[in-house]
Amino acid sequence: MKSSHGKILLAVATTVVLASIIAGVILVGGPASGRLERLDKDRIEDLREIMQAMDRFWDDKERLPATLEELAEDPRVGVRILDPGSGEPYEYHVLDDSTYELCAVFDRESRAPRRTPADFWNHGIGRRCFVLSAKPSAESV
Repeated sequence: MKSSHGKILLAVATTVVLASIIAGVILVGGPASGRLERLDKDRIEDLREIMQAMDRFWDDKERLPATLEELAEDPRVGVRILDPGSGEPYEYHVLDDSTYELCAVFDRESRAPRRTPADFWNHGIGRRCFVLSAKPSAESV
């Protein structure tokens, strides 16, 4: 009799553990989902670093670089201009003397809706472009 209670308890515990694991994978996503989220975070970090490098480039040369390759060639910059997932360069377009556009292709949608200027980097799935302006530093003004 005792062994049948033990078997039932073991079966119930196993079912609860398996159900928890399945629910976790469904709610959080599997390893592939986590990888896509990390890639998107890396893309945003790359774009932020490119933006800061553009500001430094503008301070030094009073112009925008013609290409991202020109920006990356500056030994003081040290930015990554290639998408960490595809290995392709990020898109870059000069719009006017101090305004430019950076584009990337995202695998997942940002978690929070865009509500404030701090949420500037929020994005949907797919290609998203951000229009930015080179800002001179306080010491160059």
